[in-house]
Amino acid sequence: MKIGLVPGSFKPYHAGHDALVRLAAAENEVVLVFSSTADRTRKGELPLFGVDMQKVIDKFIRSELPKNVQIIDVGVPVSAVWDELKRAESEGSVDVYTVYSDSEDIKKFNDTSLSKYVPLLLKSGRVRVRGVQRGSETPDISGTKMRAYLAAGDIENFSKMLPPSVRKYDREIADLLLRKNESLIRSFIRSFLLS
Repeated sequence: MKIGLVPGSFKPYHAGHDALVRLAAAENEVVLVFSSTADRTRKGELPLFGVDMQKVIDKFIRSELPKNVQIIDVGVPVSAVWDELKRAESEGSVDVYTVYSDSEDIKKFNDTSLSKYVPLLLKSGRVRVRGVQRGSETPDISGTKMRAYLAAGDIENFSKMLPPSVRKYDREIADLLLRKNESLIRSFIRSFLLS
């Protein structure tokens, strides 16, 4: 069986993530998407909370994905992919695993790391990596841009970069992600304007 593995923080889940997941779904019989439950807090950026993103995924995203895609909520998605690969190695799996990520993040699954942690899968050709170029194979959008759109109240651009199947829920998604952030948004905008 061909199994795709997709790690992501998905803060928020956007059109680029969706295109990556759909690409994996088209190339594999089963796709395991490891979605981070952690909060995304970076200085100078609008924080997004894991619990809120899980609500968005459960309410809007999950039902829109191809039937062969399973979302698994985890603390650290990259670690969860390694755990899945190590489990497959220890059980002598004959399945073929492909890890999907953008061209930068895929470097976490380089041949040196694969040969260290799952040498039998690598040697037998049962583990592969598929780095996808943002802007050519998937839409040119990042979580950083999406959080900036939310922080600025730019629902129009936020909506354009949501997965097409959920754009009609753009305001409801934005409201869910922003509900804990109202005072944080004011301070973020204030600090942005003063810098």
